[in-house]
Amino acid sequence: APASRGYSRLLGEASLMVMLKRAMLLLVAALLATASCTSIDDHGGVPNDASNAAAAANTKALEDTLQQANGSDKVALVPAGKSYYVFNVESSGLRGVRLQIDGALLASDTMSAWPNRSSNSTYTYAALSLYDCHDLTLTGDGVFDGQGYVWWWEVILFHVDNRPHLVAMDECTNVTIENLKFVNSPQFHLRLSGMKGLHVRNVTIYVDIEGQREMLQKANLYNAALDIPTFPLNTDGIDPSGVDVLIEDINIQNFDDAVAVKPMHSGGRYSNCSQNMLIRNAHVKYGVGMTIGSVSPNVRHNCVRNITFENVHFDSPLKGIYIKTDPGDSGDGEIDNITYRNISMSSALWYPIWIGPQQQKQPGTKGTGCSFLYPVVDECPTQPRVSISNVQLIDVSSTGGWSLPGVLLCNSTRPCTGFRFHNVTSSGAFLLQRDYVCKNIQGTVESCDPKPDCFG
Repeated sequence: APASRGYSRLLGEASLMVMLKRAMLLLVAALLATASCTSIDDHGGVPNDASNAAAAANTKALEDTLQQANGSDKVALVPAGKSYYVFNVESSGLRGVRLQIDGALLASDTMSAWPNRSSNSTYTYAALSLYDCHDLTLTGDGVFDGQGYVWWWEVILFHVDNRPHLVAMDECTNVTIENLKFVNSPQFHLRLSGMKGLHVRNVTIYVDIEGQREMLQKANLYNAALDIPTFPLNTDGIDPSGVDVLIEDINIQNFDDAVAVKPMHSGGRYSNCSQNMLIRNAHVKYGVGMTIGSVSPNVRHNCVRNITFENVHFDSPLKGIYIKTDPGDSGDGEIDNITYRNISMSSALWYPIWIGPQQQKQPGTKGTGCSFLYPVVDECPTQPRVSISNVQLIDVSSTGGWSLPGVLLCNSTRPCTGFRFHNVTSSGAFLLQRDYVCKNIQGTVESCDPKPDCFG
């Protein structure tokens, strides 16, 4: 019996030692985690306060947090369970920074308190603007809310457009944006310009469609019969330009371009052309396309080439496949080697496919000259200075369309060349016409219904 009691005592002591070791390991892990993070709270952040003073304090606090993490192994943290209102957070020259948003960042909607927009600024006007950053990760389980309602209303009512984007990055390399939700930006959600080595994955972009619809209806800028806005609010999802870009596993609901690849020209830092991009595995609702452009002529030669969109499904799109040029009387440009593969669309509200001039007319402007109601209103001048070539549509289907299968509108003096449509099908009520509007295209058609009749 004494031996048994001694053995039990030894077991108890061993168990106690194991528990103590575990506790010590947890304590060390917690201390290391604390040491490896620098939080907005450590730099004067004021959570859960929408006042202008709090937003100003949080703007500076987040800038200081990013600088504290710069060049170190620290994570710049926006902690979970808290909300932080900001104005325009700006930082440049960041190296190896991981900005982790586990709570909520909100762009202040007190428009009058935002700093004036400067045309001479290094930074793009945005709630978060980063310039010349490298090896950067923007991640977390949180949300970045643009609170765009008041900004949208200002544009609709007064034709005054001084809106910030939600996130802007310029001339950054090796950037990853992942896992976050971006909501109701005043303008573009992710404007990523002149990038080299960009990976966007597993992000959600959400715009309050019902809120936008109600505003536009009040201002008579909404076609109730067609259920489409006649005035876009430019709440684009992801607008990249640059080289070596992968965008994948995204979910977007908005009333504008879901992904819009913007051109670059000879003045680019890392590339003279937006090229080598793959956009795949996406679900888009109420969007205006997986888009190229718009591309206007430029004296330094605007360029987009080698872009692939694949495995994309659209629910109720205004446009699905969208390639657009823009007016301009000087310089030139090119759109070349664009592929859409395995694309499906259901209940297209307007144009499942549009290749041609951009349709846009902001209130108070003359617009691009291409009517929103084309071809009902036969006004849509084409652009002879921007070439469109080697566009492939492979395994594309649209069902339940309302207007027509698509618009393919190229210039008579500079036709589109090298087009290939393979297994492209479209069905629906087609209240306007049952075939394409198709002009000035050279290419081949294989297993398509209906068949574009202008491919020469």
